[in-house]
Amino acid sequence: MSLISSPQRSAPCPGSPPLISIVSWSQLLACEVLLPGDLAVDLTAGKGRDTCRLARAIGPAGQVVAFDLQASALEQAAALLRNHGLVVNCWPGDRALPKQSGVFLVQACHSTIGKVLQHPAKAIMANLGYLPGGDPALITRPDSTLAALQQSLHLLAPRGRLVVTVYPGHPGGAEEGAAVNAFFCHLTRDHWHVLSLRVVNYSDAPYLLVAERIV
Repeated sequence: MSLISSPQRSAPCPGSPPLISIVSWSQLLACEVLLPGDLAVDLTAGKGRDTCRLARAIGPAGQVVAFDLQASALEQAAALLRNHGLVVNCWPGDRALPKQSGVFLVQACHSTIGKVLQHPAKAIMANLGYLPGGDPALITRPDSTLAALQQSLHLLAPRGRLVVTVYPGHPGGAEEGAAVNAFFCHLTRDHWHVLSLRVVNYSDAPYLLVAERIV
């Protein structure tokens, strides 16, 4: 019997996200490098979905730090995290945070990450744009985003990943996306592996940029 006459096809896994679910890809690529006890960072807490996913990946011995300027976003994030049985701690954005287990929410711009954290992180995520269901005029901006990303590079542990989801479809999103894309493109090949994941037949779809520290 020919081995190629009747190809076997695997059934899709129940609950598998759609191929073009960029947020699902971002969570997968961030969490697959995390181990229990690691430090992970969410630069844009929003409603807390990425924060919660990171917390589940690093377990009770790990530390997750999430930033957001909007109190309403952090309130929604805290509610989601508590619903998943997680203890939520609040931390000021002008003080260094010690390395300790737990989930910490910081009401501050993500560009303050270098002031709050001095310990190596294994994964740092950002979901750019604006808070879903919130004020679309309150968006992430290229200057503060690039400052946060630059500091994040210095905080990443070896084999750690910086994972950024870009939303070009809203006003200001394309400009921020161009700046962030240029930032990733200029990372040197001897220190970084860089991935771009895009939905190529939909120009305004969000896309993903990932940088992994080689050494």
